[in-house]
Amino acid sequence: MAKASQKPLQPNPFRTYRDPKTGLWVVLKASAMEAKPRLSQVEKTISD
Repeated sequence: MAKASQKPLQPNPFRTYRDPKTGLWVVLKASAMEAKPRLSQVEKTISD
């Protein structure tokens, strides 16, 4: 029988954002974002 883990979950190091103009999903590192991604950050990530 399986046992539930008592370890705390780690925070997700990535955040996703859907560009409203292109409809593409963009994955950004959570440390690069504060609250909501700015379009300039998303465009820079896409171009890299």
